[in-house]
Amino acid sequence: MHWPVVEWPAEGARSGRALLVHGLSSSKEGWWRVGPAIAALGYDVAAPDLRGHGAAPTDGGRSFDDYAADLLALADHWDLVLGHSLGGAAALRAIARRPEWTERLVLVDPALVVPDPDEAKRTLMPDFELPLTTEVQMELNPTWSEEDCRFKAMALAASGPEAVIRTVDENPGWNVVEEAAGLDIPTLLVAADPEIGSLVPPVLGGPLAEANTNITYTWIPRASHSMHRDEFEAFLAAVTDWLR
Repeated sequence: MHWPVVEWPAEGARSGRALLVHGLSSSKEGWWRVGPAIAALGYDVAAPDLRGHGAAPTDGGRSFDDYAADLLALADHWDLVLGHSLGGAAALRAIARRPEWTERLVLVDPALVVPDPDEAKRTLMPDFELPLTTEVQMELNPTWSEEDCRFKAMALAASGPEAVIRTVDENPGWNVVEEAAGLDIPTLLVAADPEIGSLVPPVLGGPLAEANTNITYTWIPRASHSMHRDEFEAFLAAVTDWLR
C-alpha cells in the first residue's frame, strides 16, 4: 500500500531523517511551515497522514497500537521524530514497541492523558458543526495564517467527526504517561501556555522532567495547543535550540 506522505529534502549539511506526526483531525499538510524549517536544519523530512486522516486509508482500528503500527511500517529508523497531540501519543507507543525507532523525540503538547473521554468529545465535536471553510477557520483562529486555516478546514473535512469519536472510544483509559516517563532517548517536551490551556501543564511536565533526565520540559508563552500555527517562530526557536 502506498501511504500518503509529503517530503522536504534536507538543505546543506545533512543531519539525518525526520518524521513529523500530526494530531487528531489534522493532516500532513499542516506541517507546511515546520517541514521546510526542519529541512533547513539538514534533515530529510517526511510527514504522513495518520489512518482516517487526510488521504490515508480509513479501514482498521484507531487505537494507539494501530496508529503506532502504521508509523513503524514507514521506516525502521529515524534520527528525529516530532509528534503533535495525538501524534505524540502514537509516537510514544511506537517507541515503546521499538525503542531503537528514533534517536531523538520532540513532543508538541502531546495528548498524554485524557481523564474524561466524554468531555474530550464535547470539546472537539463543535469543530465539525460549522462550515468547514478557510473563512470560518480564520474567524475561529485569528492568530493563524490563512494557509494554516485552509489546511485545517481541509483536514477536518477529510477526517470527519468519526476520527474524533473512534480515536477517543478505542483508547479507553487514554494514558501514555508511563511511556513518556520511561523514555531513554533525548526528548523535548514542549507545551502550550498553561494560562491558555495546555495538555501538559507544569504540574504534569515538570515532574516528568525531574524524574527523567532524558526529558527537557518547557512551555511557550502565548502559545495554544497548536503552537506551530499561532507561535511558529517561538516554537521553531525552542526546537532548534534544543536540537543544537
